[in-house]
Amino acid sequence: IAIEDERFEEHFGVDIKRTFAATMSYLLNLGSSSFGGSTITQQVVKNITEDKEDTANRKVKEMAKAIQVEHYLDKKQILELYLNIIFIGGNDINGVELGAKYYFNKTAKDLSIAECAYMAGINHSPNAYKPFKTYEDDENPEAKKEAMKEKINKRTKTVLAKMKELEY
Repeated sequence: IAIEDERFEEHFGVDIKRTFAATMSYLLNLGSSSFGGSTITQQVVKNITEDKEDTANRKVKEMAKAIQVEHYLDKKQILELYLNIIFIGGNDINGVELGAKYYFNKTAKDLSIAECAYMAGINHSPNAYKPFKTYEDDENPEAKKEAMKEKINKRTKTVLAKMKELEY
């Protein structure tokens, strides 16, 4: 929640403040933004509908559906659904339980806070974080592995800092 949707408990499926900020960033940067405006509920809708179209019309429909979802499910149910369907990485690994087994060879309930922060952090782009990649075709595979390790550590620390900021 801290890194993906810090106002999850307060909004009605759409975070107006974040949506506005993401829209302004998109417009000011000529179609590029460093962050998205989707809430966890909107991400559930997107994952269930599998609508990948990158248009304003899809976003508006997604928002409307997210508001409907919030009428039928409580926040705990939405979060549980989200944690069970999100793409975690690897070869088609969805859900935190499979992610825990894939990355740490343990169940989700046995993960440390740092391991949970790692999984929360990679969620925005799981295929950009590849801890098991060998880089055998690269000129300097050890340097590439070290760079990936640093990238993963930096993202994990970002999540932990946000958790601390929000007092989670």
